[in-house]
Amino acid sequence: MITKNEIAELKAQGILAQQQEGYFSIRVLSRAGNLTSAELKTLAEIAETYGRGYLGETTRLAIEIPWISYENLDAVKSALTAGGLVFGGTGKKIRPLVACKGTVCQHGLYDTQKLCGICHDQFFGRDLHAKTKITFVGCPNNCAKANTNDIGLVGQAYIQFDWDACLNCGKCTKVCRTQSLTMLNQKLLWNERQCVNCGKCAQACTTGAITEEVRGIAVYLGGRMGRGYRFGDRLTDLYAAEEIPNLIDKILETYLELGKDGERICGVLDRIGISAFEDALQERLED
Repeated sequence: MITKNEIAELKAQGILAQQQEGYFSIRVLSRAGNLTSAELKTLAEIAETYGRGYLGETTRLAIEIPWISYENLDAVKSALTAGGLVFGGTGKKIRPLVACKGTVCQHGLYDTQKLCGICHDQFFGRDLHAKTKITFVGCPNNCAKANTNDIGLVGQAYIQFDWDACLNCGKCTKVCRTQSLTMLNQKLLWNERQCVNCGKCAQACTTGAITEEVRGIAVYLGGRMGRGYRFGDRLTDLYAAEEIPNLIDKILETYLELGKDGERICGVLDRIGISAFEDALQERLED
């Protein structure tokens, strides 16, 4: 008979009890959502040998191999370790970090997988007040729903206009999916409030009337999903990719200082407000 304490200890290792007694699903990490072909072969062999020949993906781009019997857990852990794979991703700590395909996607405004990998190596598994999820999204399409994570990062391209160079050709309006750029009486109009900073108009403009002023990353704090959802609050500044690891480190330090045991970042923000959190964060960044 497997005790409740054993089940809890296994869960802390990323080994989750199934509803079928005596069987477990083991969670294996990817790195920024990627696995090598050799790693996939190892996972397939383990699923064939110890499971039921299949595996699944989690919403955080980890792999779970179900139907591992209690008796085979040690053998599976050894096989994973031998294959250079890491299992885990549960508990009051940094959960598996997620990146969209912005590295190769034509819409990506920064190298999401590279930055996610750097931050994975630095932060994954860090102990905190509660589970904490970090997601990297390459553009405002927000495919990986960055603003529903504790820390969400979204690529941005701010534009600027040289109205004298504009021929009012309308090419930019054809790529503007938010209709922030429109034509009225053969004149180009820009509704800045509707602009999501995708930068597509600057790419479409052939006269230099619209260019990128700055490209960077917007950061959202306090998002969550589940039984109760909350969209994150955006920090004021726009950040360069090389600033992000230090920024995340300071965010986590601020969270540890201001938060309570069991309280996620959203709970801190609901209690003290984003302004107070950002003020405390800024003090750490300036030290």
